[in-house]
Amino acid sequence: MTSLRIKVCGMTDVDNLLDVLDLGVEAIGVISCPSSPRNVEVDGVRTLLDAAQSAAPHAERHWVVRDVPVRTLDAALASGLNCTHVQLHGPYSEDAAKTVTGHQRHAVQVHPVDSPHCPPLLPGCQRILLDTPSTAGGGTGEAFDWTLLQDWTAPSVEVVLAGGLTPDHAPDGLSGLPSWIGWLDLNSGVESRPGIKDPHKVRAFIDSLSS
Repeated sequence: MTSLRIKVCGMTDVDNLLDVLDLGVEAIGVISCPSSPRNVEVDGVRTLLDAAQSAAPHAERHWVVRDVPVRTLDAALASGLNCTHVQLHGPYSEDAAKTVTGHQRHAVQVHPVDSPHCPPLLPGCQRILLDTPSTAGGGTGEAFDWTLLQDWTAPSVEVVLAGGLTPDHAPDGLSGLPSWIGWLDLNSGVESRPGIKDPHKVRAFIDSLSS
């Protein structure tokens, strides 16, 4: 289990972000989605990502978007928004992925898993995140049926597992996952309240992967 990398998503507060990065996670995410309780406007995203880059320059910095117009993505990236990846939730098209990669950022495609079939990948996407289906765009605190992945052919890109992960899942609860999953995405399962992570829960999850 120690080969699994950790991304902590839904960060909203700089001090909390720094506490999480101090734990050695490989990536953090900041969400822009108007319907999410973890929504951060672009100026706030900029502040959080700049703080992350200063504190942990080798950690990935993900801007997680849903219902953000492509023109807003384009303008923010063109202005130098300090993300390494853009995670595309919802009905984004090839144009959105091309906008991300055109600004020399990595595009991450999100797939709500409700069937035993891997979706077609948007051109240029280098990673796919598997999440629980939700009209709210994630953050449900619920896991999807992981047995749906048993018949998948290993995707040609890196794969992230999301959806209701808590310290109680690791390590035994993750033992049945396909070996091609390389990342775990933590959000509501390690929070003290929406948008604020509990560093003790994050540490417990990390430590349990090494036990």
